[in-house]
Amino acid sequence: MSPQNARIAVLPRAVASEIVTSAVSRAAWAVSVVIILIDIPVVTDLFARRAGVEHLPVPLVALAGMLGLLTYTGLRPGVRSRVVFLAVGAVLAGAYQASILLVDPSLAESAAYILNRPAFVLVLVSPGIIRPLSGLRWTFVGYVVAMASLLVSDLIIGAPLVTGWGPTIALAIYSSAYLTIAGIRVSQRNQLPDLGRLEEETRRLALEHQYEQRAAALIHDTVLNDLTIVMNSSGTLDERTRERLRVDVATLGDAAWLRESRDSITLDPADAELRNGMVALVSEMQWRGLTVDVTGNPETEVLRLSSAKIAAIHDAVRACLENVLAHAETRTVELVLGAEVDHATVMVIDQGVGFDPEAVPSDRLGLRSSVVRRIEALGGSVRVWSSPGNGTSVMISMPCEVILPKGSTR
Repeated sequence: MSPQNARIAVLPRAVASEIVTSAVSRAAWAVSVVIILIDIPVVTDLFARRAGVEHLPVPLVALAGMLGLLTYTGLRPGVRSRVVFLAVGAVLAGAYQASILLVDPSLAESAAYILNRPAFVLVLVSPGIIRPLSGLRWTFVGYVVAMASLLVSDLIIGAPLVTGWGPTIALAIYSSAYLTIAGIRVSQRNQLPDLGRLEEETRRLALEHQYEQRAAALIHDTVLNDLTIVMNSSGTLDERTRERLRVDVATLGDAAWLRESRDSITLDPADAELRNGMVALVSEMQWRGLTVDVTGNPETEVLRLSSAKIAAIHDAVRACLENVLAHAETRTVELVLGAEVDHATVMVIDQGVGFDPEAVPSDRLGLRSSVVRRIEALGGSVRVWSSPGNGTSVMISMPCEVILPKGSTR
């Protein structure tokens, strides 16, 4: 793919919106963890002063369960983990509130903010969301589940229906944040020039300049030379000169010289999806403190893969970069993109602490399950080079169709 075409395929404003949305969703997750951690000593102190510690295990188990669910959603962000969190979290939030009210019903009026903290967290959790409207939908779903959990808990134990303002405040704050991001995205789309149109206009102006140069050269080589011949001729033009003039007139009448000399490549949606996903992933990792240097980008090929293969490559590269963040003890990594005759390749190279692949226990599934099996399941292959103190290199290769521009050769 040519550099010009690559810029048309990538949409920086959309990528920026996804990065900001992802940051908001991760911030909500972090706030949820802090709320649960703060609630543990508060509840412990409350029971110690009012009801006795013998009634403490149930709310503490509920809070510990919420922490476990938050850890799960943080490590495995996605639709499935969010559904599991809401389903199990609703039960834990209801059990938490019921266990406290059964010991001291007066807390429904005097300390509702303590009762609804797990429900508050149900509204916030949304790691892995990259689209603001999706974040808005999940926030509303979390709010409905949280309120239903509190109301059902009150009905079961016969307590007054008091939910507190916590979940509603969480809904207001984070729905406003997602709506603001969505509004800014729409506003930018309407106010800022479209990058694709700008690129096309720039290309058109460049072609016009190219045509002007060709026309000037053609006029110099034909019309001016022919006029010179006529002016300097002392009599009747011979047949050879006439033939030369005929060829020049035919050249001026032929529009072939107006054609763009550079072969073009038709953009392929799969190629754009692969590259845009890599851009978004690199941007996200850079926001998290990992400097990613991208090299070897194949500029003269279009890579055509299935959506499943594209998703597998993105997930595998993400897993490799997560491993660098977690284990490599370095904040710099190189991402090398390449294309062979029938394979797309991606190499993730770091100069971190490295490891001995032969010494990894069989029950340690990190790289083996998140990268190797995912790629091999779709016909690809993965090679790992690493040793202690010498960094790690992972090469991911996936079968694909590589399309070349017309007339080009390897």
